Formats: sequence, C-alpha cells, structure tokens
Amino acid sequence: MATKSRMATGSVKTRHGRVFYQEAGNGPPLILLHATPKSSRSYKTLMPLLAQQHRVIAPDTLGFGQSDPLPSGVSMATIAESMADLLDGLNAAPSSVFGLHTGNKIGAALTVNHSERVSCFILCGMTHSIILDRAERETAIKSLVATPFTRIDISEDEKRDRAQGEASVHAIYGANYGFDLTYTLSRLTQPTLVLELATPLEDHYGRQANAVAALIPKGEALTFEGSDRDALEKRPEELAAAILSFTQNHQGSSDPSK
Repeated sequence: MATKSRMATGSVKTRHGRVFYQEAGNGPPLILLHATPKSSRSYKTLMPLLAQQHRVIAPDTLGFGQSDPLPSGVSMATIAESMADLLDGLNAAPSSVFGLHTGNKIGAALTVNHSERVSCFILCGMTHSIILDRAERETAIKSLVATPFTRIDISEDEKRDRAQGEASVHAIYGANYGFDLTYTLSRLTQPTLVLELATPLEDHYGRQANAVAALIPKGEALTFEGSDRDALEKRPEELAAAILSFTQNHQGSSDPSK
C-alpha cells in the first residue's frame, strides 16, 4: 500500500507566463505532463505512488488549470520552453519526463529541444495519439474529439478542468496538429519508453508502440492491453510500476551518449 506523501503547490514565472504546479516526494525529479483538456489534478492518484521514489512535479500547462493563458501563436515548442523554465526555476533538471496524449507531444519537444534538462522520457497515449503518419493521426484525434462526451459520472475535478481549459482547447489542438511528431521522435537521444494504452475500440488502427519505438535510437515499447482514456484512474498501480521500472534504469543522466 502506498504511503501518503505531502503535497505542495506553487508557481513559477516562465518566459511565456506563470505556470502552476503540484509537487510531492523526494528523490530524482519526475515531471508529469497532462492531457487535454485536463490539468495536474488528473495525476492526483498516480502522484503518491511515484512520490515514494521521486520528487514528482505535475504542472498545469499554460492555458489549463491554474496557469496563465496560452500565448498567441502557441506551439508545442513554446510550451516546452515554459516547461524547461519551470524545471530551471525548481532546480529540477535533469528530470525524467512522462507525457500523456497532448503531454507526450510537449514532452517530446522538451526532450529534443532541451535535452540537457531530461534524463529519460516516457511517451504515453492511446493508440490514436501515437500513430506515426501525421494525417492519419490528426484524423484519428479529430474523430475522438468530435465524439460526444456522454459520461454521467464526470468528477468535480474534470468539471473544473474543462471549465478552466475551455478557452484553450482549440488552440492547443491546433498546436498538436501542427507538430511533426515523427520527425521529433527520430531526433530523440534520451532513453525513451513508448507506452501504448490499447483499447479494442482502436484495434482498427493496429498497434503502434513497436513502430514508434523503432524510430527512436534508444526506444523501448510497452503496451497496456484493454486500456482506455481513464487509465490514470483505473490502472494507476500498473502505470506507476511501469514508470518506476523505466526511470530506475535510466535516471540521473542527461548525457545522450550514455
């Protein structure tokens, strides 16, 4: 059973706006980058599990949660710059990086453009989020976004996230569609785990993790079968185990040659 870890909050002024964050635990830093339209609140179950071995930092990316609005003309590189500034402001570099869905694009940009601040990277997402062909991936994302959100058990945290991020959703998806994921992944020099959340609803895409990992010089692949968009809530122990296994093997070095 996980022991409770005291949660702290704060904010850091970055070149593109003030970024709010939650933090727990001690040890090598690990930053968690959330999906759209969520915030650091989405990691409240996972954080205590990871905080047993890491100093875990979960920011609200710009435009979401309690962080400042998105800057005009935002791109994944822009948000990655704010995350690099956050790590510097918290003296938390080099850090392991975990990114889910939109967060995996931000994490990829951070790892490539600010490699000295990253020891290893975990790129996590449902199958649609990691399709290598750009046009196919954008079509898949647009199809999912267009699907009516019909759950009646939406939590209060999710309601707050959606309300706070509503004004930023269009722009952040525009940045997502404009991001060249395949080219960026081919430039990764840090150890990278591709963690695919596979669901039967996306079987028609075929599994993607192995092909994505093969593109990355130090890539590894892991697939969670029978998963969905609620993996953080439904499978936190399995996610934590996979994350910790990878970070324990690769933490502590931002030198690409290692």
